[in-house]
Amino acid sequence: MQSMALKINHLLEGLEEEDFDKAVSYIEFLVSDRKKKKAVQEALAEEKEDVEAIVRSLTGIIPDKGKTLEDYRNERLKKYEIPD
Repeated sequence: MQSMALKINHLLEGLEEEDFDKAVSYIEFLVSDRKKKKAVQEALAEEKEDVEAIVRSLTGIIPDKGKTLEDYRNERLKKYEIPD
């Protein structure tokens, strides 16, 4: 990291104040953007855990008779079909 800091410092030395401010602004933008993305990813991970906890809590409510959830869904829909 030290060598990268030296390289950045060397690159910034030759800039005029206006360009230096732009460079610093851009770096601040990158840091801010990275933090926002990380926060979104953490929130999504927490939400995923919440959903998984809900699904685990539902285990046992649906009887295990070897049917898939799609089979159960189709059976329930048949109850509401209009006979020909």
